[in-house]
Amino acid sequence: MKDTVDIVFKPTPSIERLYLELTNRCNLSCEMCYRQNWHEPLGDMSTEVLSSVADEAAAFPDLKEVILGGIGEPTIANNFRHAVELFASRYDVTVTTNGTTLDEELIEFLISHGVDRIALSVDSTDVQTFAAIRHQNVQGILESTRQIAGGRVNGRPAVTWEFVAMKSTLPYLIETVRQAAKLGVNQIVISHILPMREESMVETLYHPIMFAETEKTFQSAFMMGLAKGVEVVLPKSELKTDRYCKFVETQSAVVRWDGQVSSCYRFLHSYPEYVFGRHKLIDAHSFGSLREKSLLEIWTSQEFMRYRYNVLHGQYASCPDCQWIDGCDMVLRADMDCLGNAPSCGDCLWGRGMTVCP
Repeated sequence: MKDTVDIVFKPTPSIERLYLELTNRCNLSCEMCYRQNWHEPLGDMSTEVLSSVADEAAAFPDLKEVILGGIGEPTIANNFRHAVELFASRYDVTVTTNGTTLDEELIEFLISHGVDRIALSVDSTDVQTFAAIRHQNVQGILESTRQIAGGRVNGRPAVTWEFVAMKSTLPYLIETVRQAAKLGVNQIVISHILPMREESMVETLYHPIMFAETEKTFQSAFMMGLAKGVEVVLPKSELKTDRYCKFVETQSAVVRWDGQVSSCYRFLHSYPEYVFGRHKLIDAHSFGSLREKSLLEIWTSQEFMRYRYNVLHGQYASCPDCQWIDGCDMVLRADMDCLGNAPSCGDCLWGRGMTVCP
């Protein structure tokens, strides 16, 4: 007789990082964004939902960081300043932004309220390249970076630049690190592109299309960061045995603008993506709504705990290196894998370290 193992989940209020999507609206239409190929209603988080999250946060003694981000641009949300006021006095607050709304008055507001970190999207400091991607002038964002760094109080807020590595941006990476150092940036997080449209696949720099120049440029950027005092976080460019989900490993929950609670950014919305050249449909997956249950009830539900356990211990399919992948229909969606896990993380690029979030 073989050994049998019973897994017993003990509910605990163990959230350490809380992501809040204050809105899924945005003032830009960037070339690599989710919204280039999705059809979802747009809206802002209601005062009711935001207030309930703020009240319920006290039930999680290990909660350290609140990230105001998601797929939308948080600074244009109706309740953005209210959210900062609710959380910045109690937790480390990170604001992820495209940077285009950061005028002098808003920067002063964020600094005066003790925001811990501001993460800005800067894929290149080259004016033409940035404009082709973001349809904006990068000069305003560079000036905002300078103002944030110059106005810091006791080293806060730290400044992170998010750089999406593509064929079109790779040639400007080293210069971007150099400019970041001059402007007082603390960290640059480099992430490979996750194509949302077929025409974007030509921009990929990772497995199975590898470019020798990619790793050479990454290493040069890393060394430049060491020399200039900027932390450069590099993505992986090929498949490795280990899998690591930052959302699960850091005990994170993500609250969508309408109160739905998800595990990560990947399952926050429904959209198509192209993983290693394969068209794949991602369906939004919610573990519960804050309009119906408390955050603690959702977090400690058997479904959510079982999902986190399986991801944490690698108990899910590894699609990219499966010998049957070419004949498998399950890889075309993310609602379930061949082991019965729902939703499926089988070929998630975040778990493979290729797509990176700050």
